[in-house]
Amino acid sequence: MAIPRISLDGALSGIMSAHDLAAINRPTAEARCLPNALYTRPEALELERQRIFFTGWHCVAVGAQVPEPGDVLPATVAGAPVIVARGRDRKLRAFHNVCRHRGMQLVAAPKNRLRVFVCPYHGWSYGLDGQLRETPHFEGHNLHEPCAFKKSDMWLREIRLECWNDLVFVNLSGDAPPLGRQFAALDVRWKNYDFGALRHVASMNFEVKANWKLAIENFLESYHLPFTHPRLNANSRMELHACKVERDYFGQLSDDYRGADAGHGALPRFPRLPENLLLRAEYPTFMPNLMLGLHPDYFFVFTVEPDGPERTRETFHFYFVGEGATAPDHAEARDKAIALWVDTNREDIFVVEGMHKGRHSPGYRDARFSPHHETTTHAFQRRVANLLAGGTGTPVKSPRATERASPGAARTRARAKG
Repeated sequence: MAIPRISLDGALSGIMSAHDLAAINRPTAEARCLPNALYTRPEALELERQRIFFTGWHCVAVGAQVPEPGDVLPATVAGAPVIVARGRDRKLRAFHNVCRHRGMQLVAAPKNRLRVFVCPYHGWSYGLDGQLRETPHFEGHNLHEPCAFKKSDMWLREIRLECWNDLVFVNLSGDAPPLGRQFAALDVRWKNYDFGALRHVASMNFEVKANWKLAIENFLESYHLPFTHPRLNANSRMELHACKVERDYFGQLSDDYRGADAGHGALPRFPRLPENLLLRAEYPTFMPNLMLGLHPDYFFVFTVEPDGPERTRETFHFYFVGEGATAPDHAEARDKAIALWVDTNREDIFVVEGMHKGRHSPGYRDARFSPHHETTTHAFQRRVANLLAGGTGTPVKSPRATERASPGAARTRARAKG
């Protein structure tokens, strides 16, 4: 990790001090949590936009949302409007969702079979490749061709776009390392899972009255399971979860996943999974807005999108394996698996919104991390702080920041092998 600058720039004044930065960079057992201002102040979110959201790879969609030529999806990156469009050549592209004339939003809702973008303000139109087509009456009535500029100079501004499996990412700054580098370690770890066998089944959205970081922090730890999710904890017990912190991601895993015990019954599994993965569930998180859930029989994508410092939009996408995604005799199991996470997320929203209210209290400060359960939460907060301070945010690898399971999880693995 790059050593964070202790002499912070003026943009962080009143949001995070050098003392705060030093405290978050201590070992987990000694560290202090991020200051409240980073969760409540508009200027904190603006700094996050510039130094976190715009500079990295941001998951804005899944390919299943724009499967056919002419399919168009509006999205945002920390408030900045973007368009994801599948062209007539079937290529996915992303553009800033603003007309080059007066900055009017071009697309306000998903569209299908679209041939051109037409600005609803003055009628400027663009091809799905971003090319400016028409500027009606620009030089006067029935005088459509501009004289002072070339149309080729006023195409929509394209945004760098790359995909990982069915997930669609954009990089607004245009200078992030290739997306594949970010997922390289996970590709190796998940090499036994055939993602080509997955089929998208459902998507759903949630509104949360809380800062985006709290939604991620909640996802990163299992410490709250017995207290917030008694139903989930009965089948995915807190003590059987492990923490994992890597250079490019952090999260949890469990070696005691049993679909039948979770209440949704048997679903088709990924083909040819090794025996040691038949009880494995993993939940990695990637900066700044992506959380994943991989199970032997289904996969989910969970993203957060800040809508101001104190409101967050969440999106879930669910994928199932092969005929498990379409066969009628698996419909009940699919529905129950989805319902489990919908109910769990509603329980999470309650505590996430409660934590956000606490960020307005002068009584909440200098909070501590559990060195056993919250190495992941600490890694996330540390990465946020160091990125805002101008560092890379990459954590130092230490014994406490690697995969660690409880004795109960070890016994479960032994039982599965036996």
